[in-house]
Amino acid sequence: MKKKALLIACSMVLILSGCGSESEKEVGVQMEAISPTETAQEVTGSETQSSDMISSDIITEDQALEAIKSYCFANNPDLEGMAESEDYTVYFDVSTNEADEIVVLYRSYTGAQIRYYVNPTSGDVYVTELVPGIIDNEQKTDETFNIRDYMNKSAESAGTSAAAGDSMVSRKDGERFEGVIMLEGTEETVNYEHAVNDALGVEIDYEYEALARNSQSDKESFISIYDDASNPWNYLEITFSPENIDTVVASISDELSKEYEISTDTYELDKAGACTVIDASAAVGGKEMPKHLQKVFLIPTSDGTVIGRAHYHIEAAEGFGHSFDYMMNTLGIIR
Repeated sequence: MKKKALLIACSMVLILSGCGSESEKEVGVQMEAISPTETAQEVTGSETQSSDMISSDIITEDQALEAIKSYCFANNPDLEGMAESEDYTVYFDVSTNEADEIVVLYRSYTGAQIRYYVNPTSGDVYVTELVPGIIDNEQKTDETFNIRDYMNKSAESAGTSAAAGDSMVSRKDGERFEGVIMLEGTEETVNYEHAVNDALGVEIDYEYEALARNSQSDKESFISIYDDASNPWNYLEITFSPENIDTVVASISDELSKEYEISTDTYELDKAGACTVIDASAAVGGKEMPKHLQKVFLIPTSDGTVIGRAHYHIEAAEGFGHSFDYMMNTLGIIR
């Protein structure tokens, strides 16, 4: 690792003429000479203090690595569990390049290689992306932020925002409001609509400017406005099964494992509580990435299981995929 030394040089030249003017003598002005030794000591002390302050403010590789992890975990609540699981190829690496930028590499479970270039002095960060087989050359994205906002913070505190469902109990079906989420590394203000389905026994917030709601007594669907509604790529579907959660998990796992390598984990949703998540983001055999990814959220209730099924294109994993995660975190059970 290259370390850049920062030297502040100060020079002071003081020229004192031998005597004051006649007017100075008359009013009794006394001028004390400053000895060269005192001046040198003052300058040296000032240099040392300034250097200490600046060097202590320089971001280290370890600090950058931990801050980027907090940043990534805040933007994707599922990522921390994936990074600790052997079921996903997810890792972080840190180094310093020839331009003295700290480079933190995040290898996503989708195979994408995201690099965060950190200015160790200012803390400013820019981001590049490389996806083997799709984006073979490293490309700079529009994502920028300052790493100091994520230093010495846990992923939970860094990710705290005005969540869409913070005051769900006071909202009515169709009520619209603004919320803030972290999307692709930046804070996004989004326009939400509260959806209540009494027959299904759920309520949830969704982005009405990006998703079209299709409400039925036994199903709530939220489909990308850019997709063909009769054959969509990106959508979240909420249903209910009277079977217990163990039976539903086994059934859906068996179905998905025919096409995907799946992993199962448990999470705590903000509104609905305990949740089992089945992640289908790798093709059987792991030789290639499937174009269409799925994530299934299963919440146990007193009379069965609520199922939230997210479908999204691999290129929308950081877009719609992430938005669906936020939506499921606003899901409330009203059965």
